[in-house]
Amino acid sequence: MKHRLTDQYASFTELSKNKQKGIDYTVFSRVSESGLLVMAPHGGGIEPGISEIVRCLASDFSVYLLEGLKRSGNKELHVTSAHFDDPLAVQMAERHHYILALHGYEEPSLCRTLVGGTDHKRARIFAEALHNHGFSAELLAAGAHLSGTNPASINNRCKTGLSVQLEISTAQRKAMFGRFSLKGREASKNEVFFRYIAAIKEGIENAYR
Repeated sequence: MKHRLTDQYASFTELSKNKQKGIDYTVFSRVSESGLLVMAPHGGGIEPGISEIVRCLASDFSVYLLEGLKRSGNKELHVTSAHFDDPLAVQMAERHHYILALHGYEEPSLCRTLVGGTDHKRARIFAEALHNHGFSAELLAAGAHLSGTNPASINNRCKTGLSVQLEISTAQRKAMFGRFSLKGREASKNEVFFRYIAAIKEGIENAYR
């Protein structure tokens, strides 16, 4: 869950002083000519399944992805988006017009995606794209829990301040893989995974091009 009180570290700065890059976590980034930045500060083992989705988009768009690498206990690497101050992430956010943020939230039973962010018009487009591909998607009101509308959030620090945030339930993420382990996910992507990627790409195409 995205509550500051559950975070072990108050910021990325604090996390980076206590954990080793390349051992406990890593950062993958790519800058393209696109005005869209796909951002995920809780990838790898922190919010399982998010990294695999983000990496499928990396060939076409700019990407910032922090991944937890620990064999266990990756959730201690979670830093809430409003306190996420990695200088690279901040720099990349400020250089792009729009941000699509991907996150996972704890929901073991329901396969659904909560669609939020400050860009309500484009959030609706993504919800429609997900519905078109057979997925459950719920639009969140500004200020709702997990809506991603906090102005301090890293995903709202782009040039326009306009973001779309996808919060994907645990059940939905698990459904995308034959094996949900850190090492097993990449090689076990299934039809649900690729259908979800197609939905996101449709959303991007309709929202930004």
